[in-house]
Amino acid sequence: MSLGIFLRAAVLACSVLPVAAHAQPYPVKPVRMIVTCPPGCSPDILGRAIGQPVSQVFGQPVVVENRAGANGNIGMDACAKAAPDGYTLCMSSNVTMSLNPFAYEKLPFEPQQMVPIIHLGNLDQAIAVHASLPARDIRELVELARAKPGGVAWASLGNGSTSHLYLEWFSAKTGAKFLHVPYKGSPEAIRALAAAEVMVTTLTPRSLGPLIASNRVRVLAVVSGSKRSPLLPEVPSLAEQGYELDFRNWFALFFPKDTGAEPVQRWNTEVNKLLAERSFTEKYFAASAMTPTGGTPADLAAIARASRKVGAELVNIAKLKFE
Repeated sequence: MSLGIFLRAAVLACSVLPVAAHAQPYPVKPVRMIVTCPPGCSPDILGRAIGQPVSQVFGQPVVVENRAGANGNIGMDACAKAAPDGYTLCMSSNVTMSLNPFAYEKLPFEPQQMVPIIHLGNLDQAIAVHASLPARDIRELVELARAKPGGVAWASLGNGSTSHLYLEWFSAKTGAKFLHVPYKGSPEAIRALAAAEVMVTTLTPRSLGPLIASNRVRVLAVVSGSKRSPLLPEVPSLAEQGYELDFRNWFALFFPKDTGAEPVQRWNTEVNKLLAERSFTEKYFAASAMTPTGGTPADLAAIARASRKVGAELVNIAKLKFE
């Protein structure tokens, strides 16, 4: 080989090295997962549970960062403003993505511009009544409330909670007038229902488990989409009874706007694998009465659009305003 040919080959080889270096598979450094609630909340537990096995597959740490406040807006804003390089993602919920855009006068970020990764799961909601109430299904409950406007007390977890929005939806759609009794949290609402201080509430099947087991409450329906809840398979879904309301708490992962396809696909693939593991879902989903979903980024985009449509209607019905 002549010296000229050798030098040209050496230059060509050196010119390829930077390209090869940049072609390393994602990720090449730690990934930050922003969770929009404090440490110990359900999304935080779920985010850390997902982050640990994914970090082992990636060979890079997944660091959970809690950015709580303003119904998730603070954390989502931080995520939305992060570099779209695949090294910041966020755990969000239906409240932040579906209610906040309509209940707040203005948001610091645009939910519809977030890049969907994967829908994680739904929290099915059981509509339960005190055992003394003579209602065996939702139609009978509605008829009781129509016959006695304001005479059937419905416990919620405060204005804007799922239980409150269900109450307002039923009032608007059926003409039934319930008495709204807000509580600070589910333990207070459960105690009130057990003591017959209120007649109706809406909580997860797991939260109501002890009252169901002791026959102190009766579950009339479960808001679980088109299928019955695996936690209460003997109870008809709300949809089965002819009421088209499917608005449940859900959690999902998103990237900032303009994030490329490789990080989205890698996260989607690995998290779908986790959601297919029975041991994982039994440990982290069943305990909180969450039904795992999974699917493609397009599936999450469709869920978010449908949830946003219902959220806009519910905010309007309830005249909901967050500050």
